[in-house]
Amino acid sequence: MKPVWLAVLAVLAPAGFGGCETGTADPEFHVSRFDIWRIPAEGRTLPAPRALYSDERDTVYALDDAGRVLVYAADGRLQHKWHMPASEIGRPEGIWKLDDGRIAVADTHYHRVVIFSEDLTGAVSRMFGTEGNGDGQFVFPVSVCQDPKGFLYVGEYGDRQRIQKFTAEGEYVAQFGRHGTAAGEFQRPSAIVWREGCIFAADAFNDRIQVFTDQGRFLRVIQVPAGSEPLEFPYDLKVTADGRLYVIENKGSRLTVLEPDGTVAGRYGHPSRGLGGFLSPWALTVLSDGRVLVADTGNHRLVELTP
Repeated sequence: MKPVWLAVLAVLAPAGFGGCETGTADPEFHVSRFDIWRIPAEGRTLPAPRALYSDERDTVYALDDAGRVLVYAADGRLQHKWHMPASEIGRPEGIWKLDDGRIAVADTHYHRVVIFSEDLTGAVSRMFGTEGNGDGQFVFPVSVCQDPKGFLYVGEYGDRQRIQKFTAEGEYVAQFGRHGTAAGEFQRPSAIVWREGCIFAADAFNDRIQVFTDQGRFLRVIQVPAGSEPLEFPYDLKVTADGRLYVIENKGSRLTVLEPDGTVAGRYGHPSRGLGGFLSPWALTVLSDGRVLVADTGNHRLVELTP
C-alpha cells in the first residue's frame, strides 16, 4: 500500500484495465493499478512535472515547471528537492543521473547544462555551454543522456536542431543532425537514450524515433506500421533491456510500447483529467519491476502505472 501521507489516489482494477480509446486494433498495455505521486506545492501553486529519470535503485529524479529538481524513493516518497540556479526566464526540460552520481540537467532557457553534486543538496558541481550556434554552444537544450564510456549527449530545440556529444566534463567532441524532416534531421530532439552503441532520439514534431550510432551516423527511422495510429509528438522514450521502446506521446496523451521494429506492443491512455488518461504528458521512466511513471504535465501529477 502507498503511504497515506502521499495523498495517493489508486484504482484497483482487474487485469485488462485499459484507459485506451484509440479506435484501432492496436493491443492495449494492460494496467492493474493507476496511482498518483504528489508534486509538492510551490507557495500557492501546484507545479507540473516535465522530465523524469530513474536509476538502478529506482530512485526517481524529476523536473517541474517551478524550476525545481525533485528526488523520490521507489515508493513515491519525496526525499529531496532544490531549485535551479535561475529560472526566471524559463524552466529546464531534461535530466539524467551520471555514472559518478552527479545529476545533469539540460537548463533549456539558459542555454547550458548544469551538473549538481552527488550529495543531492543542490550544490552546483559545474556548468557548461553558452547561447549560440557554435560547437559546444546551445539554443534551447531539451534533452541529455550519458553512455557507459562517460560521454554526454545533448539535444537542442533551437536554431540548429542537433545532438552534440561531450566528454563527462563538458568538452565538445562532435555533433549530428540539423533542422528538417528528412532522415537524420530533427524537429525537437526531445529525448535521447543510449543502448548498445546506438542513440535513440525522440524526434517529437516529426512524429518518429530515429536511431544513430553513437558516432553520429544515421541508421534508421522507427515508425509504427500501417494500420496502427502514428505517433503524435513523442516527447520522451526509454529503451528497456529486452529492446522495447516505451514512448510518451504529448499530443496523443498516451503511452505506447513498441517492439524494436516499430510494431505496437501495447498502448495506454487518452486525453483526460481523470483516471485512466493523461493531459499533454511530457516524460516517462520505467522502473526495474516494470512500473511505468509518467509526467502527466497537463494534470500537474506523476502517474504510476502497474502492469
